[in-house]
Amino acid sequence: MKRLLLALLVLLAGCGVQPTDPITGNPSTGAMVYLIQLGSPTPVLRPTPFQARPNDSLSLLADSLTAAERDAGFTNEVPNTASPITIAGSTITLQVDPNSLSALAVAQIACTAAVSRPVTLTGGGQTRGPTRCPV
Repeated sequence: MKRLLLALLVLLAGCGVQPTDPITGNPSTGAMVYLIQLGSPTPVLRPTPFQARPNDSLSLLADSLTAAERDAGFTNEVPNTASPITIAGSTITLQVDPNSLSALAVAQIACTAAVSRPVTLTGGGQTRGPTRCPV
């Protein structure tokens, strides 16, 4: 009987956590780019002071590797001369001829664009694709 009474008291007392208003915060920041690791495009979050859009991620893709990325064994096939890189619909515009890029660079760009459909790369009066992210 004492056990039943004790159990009833515990249930009535609850766990002691009081309801609160939702905790607010800032939108997550960073840009997801695909760098090369072990011969394959691999997602990497690059910190940014703002919430990145696809055009931001593509332009950051052409930036040099950070020391931490190099130390982790990442490489980047996308030349910095390709930037700024922009996307409109399924067309990605580069500042270089897309046919001069390696297959890995094209894969990095297609994956970083983060679209579910094939993309076409244009630049320097040339076109390459359509292609899609292989991972």
